Amino acid sequence: MNKLHLLFSVFFICVVVSCSNDKDCVKETPRSVTIVLSKQNSSSSYRTFLENIDSTITINWINAYETPLSQLTVDLENADGILLTGGVDIHPGLYGNAFDTIRCGTIDIKRDEIETTLLDYALESGTPCLGVCRGLQFMNVYMGGSLHPHLPDTLSDIHRGKDGNSTEHEIYVTQKLGALDIKPGNKSATVSHHHQGISRLADNLEAWAIAPDGLTEGIRHADTTHYPFFIGVQWHPERSDPSGSLATPIGAGFLKAVLNETHIKNTHDTSATSTPVRDSSSTHVIMIDQVVSKKIDIQMH
Repeated sequence: MNKLHLLFSVFFICVVVSCSNDKDCVKETPRSVTIVLSKQNSSSSYRTFLENIDSTITINWINAYETPLSQLTVDLENADGILLTGGVDIHPGLYGNAFDTIRCGTIDIKRDEIETTLLDYALESGTPCLGVCRGLQFMNVYMGGSLHPHLPDTLSDIHRGKDGNSTEHEIYVTQKLGALDIKPGNKSATVSHHHQGISRLADNLEAWAIAPDGLTEGIRHADTTHYPFFIGVQWHPERSDPSGSLATPIGAGFLKAVLNETHIKNTHDTSATSTPVRDSSSTHVIMIDQVVSKKIDIQMH
């Protein structure tokens, strides 16, 4: 009987140890992040694209275009990532060519203002920011660059189908990015749907991918220390073949940066130490949280 008990004990311990090392025994608790979209599209393709990359991540989506500015300010403080989506043309007055409105399509001034607010915060806080199509263009304009108002007039017509629909063309990667698992020299067919693009690249941005006609198709902030993920792509990874060499690495790189931002915020929140504050009416020392201390200090002044 003692031998049976001993054998059973050994077997039980082996099962427990095996299960503790097996990821399939206990499902991982979903990680939660908040991502602000400049404007959500009707098909929700950006959401689907990122959610399909890692199903263990629960994403709280904020549609900035439909959010009052007072609430957006609060949402940005809690944001782990910012995604500037594709869309209509940017007002050319923002890059010094106001007379080019005649060569533009639909212009949305409200959206220009919202994305200015988003980039103000992204550059102030270092929050990971991904720009897609119009998003890349707005990053460049915001930073001081300019655009071709209509590419067929100045460069080529490979970026949008003749019927106004999407088309495909290759993208060439010209340099390595630590934030993305994409190698220099890589080329891949991508979905393209735009008639504007970067003309003069902003001084503090770098190009890392180009189209066959030389148009800049990938950008990043030159200061990768303070802005490790400030990246824009001219094509549509959310509509490109996920098995392609450029689609999934972009989404995965962005999510990795977003998760890292969440970790940084959580670490900062839990590492706040108590600060001794002396009560002016006695010698008793009160221990209060640093955040509360700051709020009290503001109110006193």
